[in-house]
Amino acid sequence: MKFKKIVGFGDSWMYGDELLDPNLVQGSNSCDSQNEPYRLKYCFLGQLGEHYGVPTENYGFPGSSLQSMLWTFQWWLNNEPNPLDCLVLVGLTNSERISHYDPNRKHRPGNQPWNNFVHSTWLDIDNSDIPNDFVIMAKQHLVLTTCPEFFLLNYQQSVLMFDGIAARRNIPMIQFHIRAGKCLMPHCPTLVFPDFSFFEFFQGMPNDQKKQMIKPKRHPTEVGHTLIRDRLISQIDSCIM
Repeated sequence: MKFKKIVGFGDSWMYGDELLDPNLVQGSNSCDSQNEPYRLKYCFLGQLGEHYGVPTENYGFPGSSLQSMLWTFQWWLNNEPNPLDCLVLVGLTNSERISHYDPNRKHRPGNQPWNNFVHSTWLDIDNSDIPNDFVIMAKQHLVLTTCPEFFLLNYQQSVLMFDGIAARRNIPMIQFHIRAGKCLMPHCPTLVFPDFSFFEFFQGMPNDQKKQMIKPKRHPTEVGHTLIRDRLISQIDSCIM
């Protein structure tokens, strides 16, 4: 065994959004604190931990961007005493997403100290705890910078930074596309399935099969997470073990 813990960075798919304990009362939400043990167990990160018999740490969060994933990864590096003993999984999300760091952000119960972000994906959701000045700034940022060149740069910088830190620090790492598009850069050693994204894969399934794999808001079911787990196991066994 080359790692003693698995650590995951990503968006709502890594987080395990929509995985809800059937024993909870009706009206419960997958993000509720009482649902956390179930969500962490049945998301693909938790299933990987059970498969390899090691603990996991899940730094995925709904709405996360490549930027916030990098910032969270840096926070983890500064606070993890033994990063060389950890397998790091990076589930790449859409490069169109943007995050802003809010040093004065008030945390909801259960939120972690690394989670000071305001994500662009929240702007079209009724989220009253986002300060109005951040809403205005984020919308102007999107209007003034939206272009394919910016998205490509964001993607390349993120993938290469994750890969570079892993190489310099000798940290075992696998990057893969959750929502990101095809690889638009030279070969990157830590990036597996460069021409594949799990989001597109699930969306391309026949409707009868998709019902077994995808929740109503387009996140994987428990079975869908098992499929992701199995595909990652093959890469972990060949690239890391």
